[in-house]
Order: sequence, then structure tokens, then C-alpha cells
Amino acid sequence: GAGQVFAAAGNGLAMASSGSIELMDGGGTTVFKQVVSYDTPAVFACEGAALFCDLGGETGVLAFPDAAREAVRLSPGGEILTASMNSSGWFTLTTSAAGYKGLVGVYNNEGALRYQWWSGSGYVLKAAVSPDNRMLAVLCAETGGGKLHLFRLDSEIEQAAAEIPGELPFDLAFFGADRVCLVGEKGLRFFDTDGTEKGGYDLGDYYLLDYDLGGQGFAVMFVSPYRTGGGGLIETVDRDGTLLGFAETEQNVTSLSAAGRQVLAMTAGSLTLYDQDMTVRSETQGFMTAKRALLRPNGDALLLSAYSAGHIRF
Repeated sequence: GAGQVFAAAGNGLAMASSGSIELMDGGGTTVFKQVVSYDTPAVFACEGAALFCDLGGETGVLAFPDAAREAVRLSPGGEILTASMNSSGWFTLTTSAAGYKGLVGVYNNEGALRYQWWSGSGYVLKAAVSPDNRMLAVLCAETGGGKLHLFRLDSEIEQAAAEIPGELPFDLAFFGADRVCLVGEKGLRFFDTDGTEKGGYDLGDYYLLDYDLGGQGFAVMFVSPYRTGGGGLIETVDRDGTLLGFAETEQNVTSLSAAGRQVLAMTAGSLTLYDQDMTVRSETQGFMTAKRALLRPNGDALLLSAYSAGHIRF
């Protein structure tokens, strides 16, 4: 179907398209499938659950790899603007709300609503729940730039906030329970959950063309001196903004995936597995026709095409 997107569901695979949503286990067996009509399909997953939704629509579905568990239909009450899921299956749904610039709902791994925050001053760009399910981080677009809001889920009072004047980050993720990474066109910025900035990584004259925040305590980026690509650097950065390593490539990176302490990069002519310091562990040369290469937590990978997934062991 059109708009096909994928997410690693542990060692399984979650897929969404304009016409269907599907969850497969690590052996390739379909444990959940449903016909849908999505204009902008999105999928988020972890080992124990997968969240499917239509961005701009008003419904979502929470499905489980355990076929005995019934899927949960989600109707948050407004248009779904963005979503996220942490490693334990807790997730956020950010929706439109009359009189506000976004409503963030936090749901547990059963699909029950546990927390809400209405944004009155800034448009919500992204929200995420910490791995220990105790904190909520929300990134907003304000008049003068970006702003990070931090909340404890056992309190209605905002825990901390940090302004990013003159810059508008567009994504965020927790690196552990106490560190938040913000991604912007200029690079990465890292904050503690008390709002203190702990470091950053400036891209200088390079353009950020792709990135993945799924590594264990590190981010990986593909950056290039050219806005349209044509080769550049694959770089890894730790939770303090320190460069761990880099690799040069003369080709565009068509897929970038991080899991555990490894990175998988695909170009039109190669598939390369790196350690987090960008030391090469394995490399396969040849014309790559897959849409995406997805590194899984157990260290193998899936090569995803429009109609199939090929299993690769290194």
C-alpha cells in the first residue's frame, strides 16, 4: 500500500500502509492484521506492543505480539498530530484540542490514559515518555524558538523547562531515564530532566540528512556538505554530545538504523554494520534494492521491500 512505514517490534516487525496494518513475530508469522483507510500511516513499536495511527486522523490501534491479547482501539478525541512509544510500551498521543495548541496524552502499555497536558503557548512538535515511565518530555514551537517542557507523571506541576532561543528542534528522545536528546538542523542538544543543558553537538557547515536515536545511549547521523547529499559522514554521538566515531562515504545513505551498540547503514552499493565507535564489523557489497534496512536488537537485520522482508545475519 501507499505510504508504507515500518518499525522494529522487538525481533518482530510492525508495518502500516494506507490500506492495512500488520504485526509479525520474530519468525515472520502474522499475529495481527487489520484493513484500514489511513491518509498518513504511522507506526511505533517495542518488544511488547505496536502502536498504529493515522496522522491527521482521530483513531489508532494498539496491538500485541501475544495473539491471545485483544488489540485496543484508541479514540483520543481529536486529530492525532504525533505519537511515540518507549521501550516498555508506554506511549504518547498528541492531538488537537479546542482553545489549545496541542494536548499530550500519556498511555500505559495496556492503552489506559495515565496523564494529560494541554499546551497553551506553544505548538507541540513531539512528546516522549522516559524508559522508567516516570517522566514526560514535550518539545514545543514557541514564538522565539523551541522550548522543552518536563513533567513527572505523579504531579500536575511542570518539573522544569528549557528554552532554545533562535532555534527550532524538531525531534526528541530519552537517552536513559534522566537525559533528553533534542534534534535540530544545527545538531543535537542534551538536557537533564531538571532542565539543565548537559552538552551538544554542532554540525557546523554540514546538513543533517538522516538520523536514528534507537541506539543504546547514542545517536547516529548522516551529514553531508551538500543539502541534496552525494556523500558525507556517518557520525555517532553519546549522551553528552561527545563524538564517538565517524565513517566517510562517497554515496548517499539510503537507510540508517541503530540498535543496542551497533549501527547499520545502507547505500545503493553496500550494507555495512558498525560498532558505535564506527568500527566496521561487517560489509556486504552489491546493488541494494530494499527500501530500508532495519537492525534488530538481537544483532541481525531485515531488508525491507514493498512486498517482503529478507532476513540477514552478520
